[in-house]
Amino acid sequence: MEQLLASERLILLRYIKEGKKLPTDIRVFKRACFTNPVSQEELGEYRSRDRRKCVTADLEVIQALAEKNENMPGFLEAGPREKLAFTSPKRNERLTAAVVTAGGLAPGMNAVVHSIVERHLKTYGMLIGQGGGVWGFLDSFKGMVGKTPRWMKLDAETTEKRLDLGGCELGSIRYNELELRTLAETIAKNLRRWTVDILYIIGGDGSLTTAHEITKFAKRTIVAGIPKTMDNDILWVWQSFGFNTSVERATSFINTIHSEVESTRRISVLEFFGAQSGFVAANAALASGHVDLVIIPEIFEAMCKVDAEKALARYVSYLGDTIRRKPKKPHAVIVIAEGVGRVLADLGVTFQGQAIHKDTFPVQFADGLKLVSFAGDAVAVFTLHPRYYIRAIPANPHDQVYCQRLGALAVDNALAGYTDFMISQWLTEYVLIPLELIAGGQKHVPPGGIFWKQLVQSTGQPVIVPGPRGPDAIHLPDAQGT
Repeated sequence: MEQLLASERLILLRYIKEGKKLPTDIRVFKRACFTNPVSQEELGEYRSRDRRKCVTADLEVIQALAEKNENMPGFLEAGPREKLAFTSPKRNERLTAAVVTAGGLAPGMNAVVHSIVERHLKTYGMLIGQGGGVWGFLDSFKGMVGKTPRWMKLDAETTEKRLDLGGCELGSIRYNELELRTLAETIAKNLRRWTVDILYIIGGDGSLTTAHEITKFAKRTIVAGIPKTMDNDILWVWQSFGFNTSVERATSFINTIHSEVESTRRISVLEFFGAQSGFVAANAALASGHVDLVIIPEIFEAMCKVDAEKALARYVSYLGDTIRRKPKKPHAVIVIAEGVGRVLADLGVTFQGQAIHKDTFPVQFADGLKLVSFAGDAVAVFTLHPRYYIRAIPANPHDQVYCQRLGALAVDNALAGYTDFMISQWLTEYVLIPLELIAGGQKHVPPGGIFWKQLVQSTGQPVIVPGPRGPDAIHLPDAQGT
């Protein structure tokens, strides 16, 4: 729990310190005035518009609010609603919904798409009128910026066939953040031109920030977000879908490589995804128990150049000692998150006399180890980049269920007229999170926390004490009140 909530706790404390209120209200795009044609017996209990869940169970935050006579902020609970903003299909009115899958891949993307389609067409039966239905934009936002839409019509029978497959049927292409911001107004105008009533955006923090920008220009379209990243670094999400599956596959890969290097007396350097945060690398390493060294970007974020270089030197010295303690089977497994190279390059760090390049740090680290003599002999070192083996894979049962729930709840609340929100499992509940909160930064592994310290004890690696990551490192969106 600690590793998942630390960043949000700091955000809440900073809001309190500055006398601001966390923005938790969800915009109502269109007044809900039509009785839901699907009963509570079929959907489950309708959620009222004032039913909320506390944003934290942290007593320090609760006490800080009490001292200022402030009420505990709460997120609107997700769920089916008694009143909808769109009419019953019996009135023969058209509803057009569209789905876009953006950013990198994550296990379960096809399951989310299927859940959205099934909820619309099977549960609510909203496929009435000329041109109505559910559509899927092709190749992420690229399918939304031309004069004509690049999309395909979706039905539950077709999307069901992709449920147990990896990858993404609609395609998923990355844009940089600057490109996405410039595309927001164009996308909003196109949605109006193509009479899209609801747009579901399945993406990470960059794509969801773009979703928020689109809502500033969209005059006729509801925008709902579903958080997607196997890196697990999206704020205000208990755990992003695909993360569980990715850690499971990464752990299996580490265990296989451990058997390889133990048998062949070698050292392996493995790089996993984690551009900003080391959740996948750290969790897989702890789950395996066969890793000798884990390096994540959070360790170096608050360091100066000199301290970072000293830390790398300590790691090399430690690996030498590790090999010498295994004279009969000299071997080691090293796990590195991809974002480490970026942090070290930004600091201007050198390693073995060479400047570190953000995209090649694992190879540079491995090459540096080849120069070290272990137990009198050089031990062979090789590098692998299995990160692409852990994201384009089918979701495990845990993530499949999670994806199905996220998709269905996104539909329930979009049909009720809410917009500019993200569906999230926060603590133990499903809630609506304002998209503006996603722009506050990324979630991080606390390098001074219990989870990381337990991992360090598991590997036996040196304790590197980074600088504090305080609340001032986190951007706060415009708050409610002063």
